[in-house]
Amino acid sequence: MVREGVVEDREYQRRMVERALEANTLVVLPTALGKTVIAELVAAELLHRYPGCRVLLMAPTKPLALQHKESILRHLKLERDEVATVTGEMLDRPMVWDDPRVRVITATPQTVWNDYKRGLVRLEEFALLVFDECHRSRSRYAYTRLAGEYVRKCPYPLILALTASPGSEEEKVVEVVRNLWIEQIVWTTEDDEEVARYIPGIKASWVRVALPEQYEAIRQVIKRMIETILARLRIDGLPVPEEVNRKVLVGLMNRLRAEIEAGAKGPNMHYMALISAALSLYHALELIESQHVHSLRRYLEEIQESELRSHKMVAGMPEFRRLVMMANECNVDHTKVNALLTVLTAHFAEKKDDRVLVFANIRATAEVLVERLKERGYRAALFVGKAEGKGGPRMTQEEQMRVLRAFREGAYNVLVATSIGEEGLDIPECGLVVFYEPAISGIRYIQRRGRTGRKLPGKVVILVAEGTVDEYYFREGYRRARKMERILKQASEKTVRVLRRADSLTFNMCLQTVCLYV
Repeated sequence: MVREGVVEDREYQRRMVERALEANTLVVLPTALGKTVIAELVAAELLHRYPGCRVLLMAPTKPLALQHKESILRHLKLERDEVATVTGEMLDRPMVWDDPRVRVITATPQTVWNDYKRGLVRLEEFALLVFDECHRSRSRYAYTRLAGEYVRKCPYPLILALTASPGSEEEKVVEVVRNLWIEQIVWTTEDDEEVARYIPGIKASWVRVALPEQYEAIRQVIKRMIETILARLRIDGLPVPEEVNRKVLVGLMNRLRAEIEAGAKGPNMHYMALISAALSLYHALELIESQHVHSLRRYLEEIQESELRSHKMVAGMPEFRRLVMMANECNVDHTKVNALLTVLTAHFAEKKDDRVLVFANIRATAEVLVERLKERGYRAALFVGKAEGKGGPRMTQEEQMRVLRAFREGAYNVLVATSIGEEGLDIPECGLVVFYEPAISGIRYIQRRGRTGRKLPGKVVILVAEGTVDEYYFREGYRRARKMERILKQASEKTVRVLRRADSLTFNMCLQTVCLYV
């Protein structure tokens, strides 16, 4: 079922494929080591053994689902009418689900779940369900619900879950394991000898900068506003410790929420509003420390227009008007903007035809970066999601694909992306990835880092504002990424056992054939 000469034979992939054919499997593999190829090889083996079976491969976004379809057509001996993609924008989905010629379907999970609830999808027809970027399988995400229904409906279910980063905390990995009915975890790291030769290598470094004076002045105003609210909480009777940060306040809020749900409202509702106001100011503090004054201005406008009680509290504070005035009058860039420009100048002097990917958490910051880069003569483009934030440009999935195509073809040489650029998309090889701010999430750190060093050696540069939240995020993100192997070993002891109602997939295929004829 595999086309000749298109897939490199790698021992670690063979081993993982063999394991995945035996039981529900979570495969954790660093970016660029071929998670998709493993899924395709498992699918190829099942399609070869059982010619009447079907495979469903799901991915979080339409571009990624379409990308999987094209990869399958390149690698497997399947005709174009045997592979289909199903997304929410398609009107002829019932025809695809019912077409006996279609052997592999790639789809977005919410669309599959919606069609399943409408009775259009018979999950028991599929010999394999693949969940790409499976770390999303938390709470009531569609992956979770589909896996549960598949195991319940299918006499011989087989699940393959794929990710480069399942989570940086054991309980979160165990949640994914249980939500997807995983029976075994297989993984390898960049340090393993059997994969080291396939990884060109990534050189990571960081650039530290000091806040501009105007940013520091704004920062001090926000800090005083936070202290005012904390003092008010203490005066009103809530025992708030002297050493407070956002994490402490979120913990207090969760405790108060539990008390309210138990019926103890009273002053707790007042405390909740005050804590929410403080958390809003912590977000404003992070924007001026780590992002750009333009992002802060956007956020302050949201607060002024908001009907939330906590936002009205912030807007009603005596220093709020001064804060808005200072933000509006601030006409300097964050020092990280100049640091970014310096890094790019040095990189393109060394590799003038290369491509660079810049990550920024906040879209408003990304917009400023694109503007500054264009002013310096770079062919820069913005890459954001279709529903990010309020106001400002949003990109449909078709627009995203056009931008990626132009980036791949060299029309753009710098792509400034929010989190939409982290997962799986076929972003062309970049010699340099820049983190405008450190990533606190271990998942995010690994995903962003994996956008370079895929085929050729790559570089990662992380920009850090000294004495700010950046420093904490920098240390924490790296720490969380490094402890993943220990977490996987612990999570392997908490996998589930699936009681299958058929002795083999062969019996399951008989049932599927009956379903198709009926």
